[in-house]
Amino acid sequence: MTARNRKSWTKFAVVGAFAAALVAGGTTYAFADTASAQTSIPGRFSLPAGAPTPGAGFKIHSAYKVVTGVQIYTCTTQADGTGAWSGSSTPDATLLRYGTPGRIKHGAGPRWTYTRDGSTLLGQLPPAQSVPKEGTIAWLLLNVTHESAGALDPVTHISRVRTSGGVKPTTACTPGVTKDARVRYGADYVFWTAA
Repeated sequence: MTARNRKSWTKFAVVGAFAAALVAGGTTYAFADTASAQTSIPGRFSLPAGAPTPGAGFKIHSAYKVVTGVQIYTCTTQADGTGAWSGSSTPDATLLRYGTPGRIKHGAGPRWTYTRDGSTLLGQLPPAQSVPKEGTIAWLLLNVTHESAGALDPVTHISRVRTSGGVKPTTACTPGVTKDARVRYGADYVFWTAA
């Protein structure tokens, strides 16, 4: 075997071992581009155990981390006239892509807008899956529709995982008087496409 052939075979064996490890770990997924699967790229994303996914027939298109973000809660009037924080929240966040440049603006709807081309996804509520997490907002899987065409066109679902913070306040509030609560949070968002 020539030195060149040994180098190619070693590279193939390393990639094969990486794929086998993923399957053995119970989480099988693919990446949108081959560069993302290389373990030497800083910031490479890995799907956490227990993450809600669309199941067989789908692969990861891209993954993003919240770099700045809040969940916004409004003080609402209850049937008895008292105030309480809304059960649902509105996100306001900036997401940064793992591995390659790219930003997403995440806001009401919920919507995700790719800043380079304006392509926008709208999450369908209620979530397709919800995984409660103590002390933080739930992990979710949402079906999406497309509001604006562009780089996000192939995306069919979005998972929210690795959440921190973002839970509604426990303090009292007065409707029309108390300002909206902006609660900081963190999360990873996984964008899925058909395999």
